[in-house]
Amino acid sequence: MSPLTCGVDIGSTNVKVILVDERARAVWTKAVPTPRVSDHGGVATDVLRLVAMIEEMIIEGWRTDGRNLPLQAIAVVGVGEDGVGVRADLVPLGLALPWFDERAAMQASVLQRNSHYAAQAGITIDPSRTAAKWLWLREFRPAELQSAAFWITLTDYPAVAWTGRAFMSETLAARTGCYDVYARSWIEPLLTAAGAPTLPPVVPAGTALGSVKNGPLRESGAASTATVVVAGGHDHPMAAATIRRLHPDALVDSMGTANLVYGETKEVVEPRLNPYLAFSVPAMGNAGLSCLGVFELAAAIQPLRGTTDLVRRLLALERIPGLPGDRPIPIPDSGELLVRSGDEPTEADVRAALEAATFYARRMFDEILSVGAKPAPIFAAGGWARSQAFIELRASIFGQPVTVVDELELTAIGAALIAAQGAGVALPFAEGLNLQEIQPVTAWVESYARLYQDYRARLDIQMRINEPS
Repeated sequence: MSPLTCGVDIGSTNVKVILVDERARAVWTKAVPTPRVSDHGGVATDVLRLVAMIEEMIIEGWRTDGRNLPLQAIAVVGVGEDGVGVRADLVPLGLALPWFDERAAMQASVLQRNSHYAAQAGITIDPSRTAAKWLWLREFRPAELQSAAFWITLTDYPAVAWTGRAFMSETLAARTGCYDVYARSWIEPLLTAAGAPTLPPVVPAGTALGSVKNGPLRESGAASTATVVVAGGHDHPMAAATIRRLHPDALVDSMGTANLVYGETKEVVEPRLNPYLAFSVPAMGNAGLSCLGVFELAAAIQPLRGTTDLVRRLLALERIPGLPGDRPIPIPDSGELLVRSGDEPTEADVRAALEAATFYARRMFDEILSVGAKPAPIFAAGGWARSQAFIELRASIFGQPVTVVDELELTAIGAALIAAQGAGVALPFAEGLNLQEIQPVTAWVESYARLYQDYRARLDIQMRINEPS
């Protein structure tokens, strides 16, 4: 009997811990709300409390089904921008501001004056970026950075605490807004402008960091000196990397509250910003670039307020009623109304909203291909992917089949797979996985191809694509 492997997913809403066996099958899973504390009109995270909670969860799972063997390995993935300054003994000097906190809006605006570096970073600096948070802390809580021996990301902190080794996962370095994703190095002028504290060494996902030191995990027996702690990284790319274990060039269509599309290219294009994509380092530290596009999927249905039951009913059908383009397909922020004032939303309104969201996803995939990613199968995951009718509609708009990966804890399992890899063990992720390939509706494909060309032209005008500089 082999020891279990642990994956941890620190999300904005929930923290999940999963234990998997030698066949990469979950034997124990638990999710609890991400702990927050009040912080001068906002919320923040007490990282020591977070680590203690994760340790309690791991110990609970190990005691429930740990096979009386210490865990083989542990890796943590999660939110991208949050972090804290720490003392030389790695004790936090303050609370971690969550990425969605807006207090650093003015600081982000100041840093945007350095926008000529944004192409190298692959992303622009907005209030969510770590760089803006650094500048805010310098202005309002200077002691937290002046006394800091290092800055540790929230997602990396548990592994730092367990091993005593300061580090930063590379996909999290890319979320600061100050990391050159082409040269794989820090952009020093941006660090200076942001007032960044001393940063620890950057390592790729899968790096073995060391064993678990003394503490609750060791005292409980859940970990031993043989338990390897492994670097993880940003949750979205790590989930995508899990799917790419099924196909090395897979294009990923992850559909939760937001729709994230993901692909990787080995081509290193000239640094430039893209209105549809952010560029980062590949999830597992490979050569080339990762390409991430985000669309607020839930918000695309927002104009149809009060139609929750209608949307759910249509998503539960075998096929979305209607035909391509029954209603005009709006583009984001175009001002076009899906529903006229005073009218009750109809099935055609819902279909138009789903079409609009999917056309935007196709536009993001087009950009991923344009920068050098290979044409490849599309794999879908997330809550919306449970609707076969919606996936059929998306396949028809994409003009190719879509394979649904039916695994709710994809990110946490991905963390466990990374942990095993860092420990030198390959777990067979695809074994026993529930995959379903959804085919396009042949009669819809040609119509959607025509509609998409018109939509793309209108969208590119709005996004100011191909305008003279």
